[in-house]
Amino acid sequence: MTSTHSHLSPEGISELSKIVGQAYCRTGRLDLELYSYDSSPFIHFPEVLVLPGTVEEVAAITALCHRRHWPLTARGAGTSLSGGAVSYLGGVAMSLTRLDRILEIDPIEETVLVEAGVVNLALQNVLARQGFMFPPDPASQKASTIGGNIAENAGGIKGVKYGITKHHVLGLELILDDGSTVKTGALAQGLDAVGPDLTGIFMASEGTLAMVVRALLKITPLPNSFRTVSAVFDDLERSGKAVSAIIAAGIIPTALEIMDHRLIVALEDYLHLGFPTDAEAMLLIELDGLGPELDGQYERILTLCREAGAVSLAQAATPEERDKIWLARRSGNGAMGRIKQGCIVQDVTVPVVKLPSMLSLVQKVAKKYDVIIVQMAHAGDGNLHPHLLYDLKNEEEYKRCLKASAEIFREALAAGGAITGEHGIGLEKVEFMNDQFNEAELDFMGAVKRAMDPDGIFNPGKLLPERWQTWSTKSDSSHSSDGLETL
Repeated sequence: MTSTHSHLSPEGISELSKIVGQAYCRTGRLDLELYSYDSSPFIHFPEVLVLPGTVEEVAAITALCHRRHWPLTARGAGTSLSGGAVSYLGGVAMSLTRLDRILEIDPIEETVLVEAGVVNLALQNVLARQGFMFPPDPASQKASTIGGNIAENAGGIKGVKYGITKHHVLGLELILDDGSTVKTGALAQGLDAVGPDLTGIFMASEGTLAMVVRALLKITPLPNSFRTVSAVFDDLERSGKAVSAIIAAGIIPTALEIMDHRLIVALEDYLHLGFPTDAEAMLLIELDGLGPELDGQYERILTLCREAGAVSLAQAATPEERDKIWLARRSGNGAMGRIKQGCIVQDVTVPVVKLPSMLSLVQKVAKKYDVIIVQMAHAGDGNLHPHLLYDLKNEEEYKRCLKASAEIFREALAAGGAITGEHGIGLEKVEFMNDQFNEAELDFMGAVKRAMDPDGIFNPGKLLPERWQTWSTKSDSSHSSDGLETL
């Protein structure tokens, strides 16, 4: 345990209160505790919580933090799985959940303009009524916000066909470190924007460069037909071989998801959906598009699954059966709470051809470190999600999970993959950035950080190793900590 850094004076907190109003500037112990964590194991208390309701308020808060040299951490729903939303150095936690307006839907240009606090599923529901979707659909979509999806470059179940968040963001409105507002991409120059891809710099930047307050998103017409099938395997590696075979055949499903035995059992115990609890793995596959073009692909997929060793295949015959399958997949994290209370969720990626061996390797890592690892995967794009479970009161078991995680990272890199696919670096993977990138590459990232945020006020401690951080130790307060602690 270490004491929280102290940066804010009572005078400074009063200034924040004048910007957002007393009701939306909070310093009570309970408020700070509620915003001290995200969906990772990391806990760090902010010194004050602010909840701006307008872009102008976000700009004013940012400018004040810049003048006062206060750490500033933006938050959405707090679904980050890598510690990206916690206030590592204390300072100001700024929740953007009140910026939740869908500003304009353009069905002709197929775009939607939204504020950063719009919840992903809420956006999906509104778009569906007009025949559209926003393809990125993380499992946390009931809570996760568009700003957070952009910060982490979220993917989701449809990523194998439609890509991840960066493929659907046309432009951004940003608040820079001094409180000034800029627009990028199509928001600055229209859909035929010219010049460098400035929008791309902020994708997956985890709130370390600027505040995203609005985004122009590309939307996609809803497909009119689906084919959804579940394939049961008696071996996890065989399910991975089926995935490789499907992709190698030139078929790009909408979704291609793997669930292992432990997850199947936990889901069945939780939801009672009739899943086969003796299965070692299930492969969930969906095609979408025009009905006639799907039939041939569907039959080919069935053949490939049988050749890879599927012991049974079942098609979802009704929309209700289809919804049941995807409810199960989206409920995976919750179901694992029935096994153990603590969970570290990883998201390494490997080339799809390496997926079978990586699934098998993770099983061996679990045995090596004597930990429970539940496996699910966005298998079609090689994005594995090993869930390492532990007892919250067992520190030694937690440390073994960390060692197992480190080995999984190393093996993913050795296979030509990456240490994260959509969950971000946050606090969790900072020390492994040196393994993923060379010195020149990290220097380049550090140069971008220094240019955008020379005082390091934006989400300090995240994404880049300490050498490339730009945090200034200046503060408006010499007061000691109020006793709040981080775990």
